Amino acid sequence: MTPEADSAETFLEAAPAAVGNSGAPALRLGGYEGPLDLLLELARAQRVDLAQISVATLAEQFEAVVAAAIAQRAVPLPRLADWLIMAAWLTLLRSRLLLPAAAVENAEAEREAQGLRRQLADREWASRLADWLERRPQLGRQVFARGEAEPTPASAAGAPPLADTAELLRACLRLLVLPHRDRVYRPRPPALWRVPDALERMRALLPTVGEGANLSAFLPSLSEARARSQLQRRAALAATFVAGLELGREGALTLNQREPFASVYLVAVCKA
Repeated sequence: MTPEADSAETFLEAAPAAVGNSGAPALRLGGYEGPLDLLLELARAQRVDLAQISVATLAEQFEAVVAAAIAQRAVPLPRLADWLIMAAWLTLLRSRLLLPAAAVENAEAEREAQGLRRQLADREWASRLADWLERRPQLGRQVFARGEAEPTPASAAGAPPLADTAELLRACLRLLVLPHRDRVYRPRPPALWRVPDALERMRALLPTVGEGANLSAFLPSLSEARARSQLQRRAALAATFVAGLELGREGALTLNQREPFASVYLVAVCKA
């Protein structure tokens, strides 16, 4: 049995009493014997040679101390966690001594590793971007572009504009100096057959209809200026119908329609 194994076996037998005064477990690791927290501080300050400490012995003694503390229930759980952190730091510092010294090959390998990590990150971002673009509305499928006006022949050929800018500005100035009434646009109303005209015509023709006449008999003739176009004929029919309703309300005539959409007949009412 080696000296380190003999020391570990002896410490395992005395594990219940292996807790130092500072509250940290006391370890026996080669050239060091004392509490774990002091060993960690010395290792961080580079005051102890970690190369002389066996990681296996550290793990065995730490496991024995923790197992004894759990069995006796004398150490609270937060303190056990602190012990575990101390042991992990010591293991990390000791494992760094096992790595070979920095060399050109190691630096090259580190650069290659960083390049691979960068490529993987770029590939992940590219994949996310492709997924985002795939979820976007596709032009020509979900959304459609607006139509663009065709270029005029003058602009397409690169020819100068046909209008003179100076003349355009002069025309604008002439419009600005005009009186306000001259600048107001008043559309010319169409010459339509009005209700007063229809009333006058119906009153004039009503005594001549006899027993009755169709509503179309009271329409103005096509030779008149206000009954030539389609709009004027429709307006004349509407005005004549309204005039007939007005005369019917006054009691001058009666209107009769045998069925829907049939012709309307007007009969004059004889007053005693």
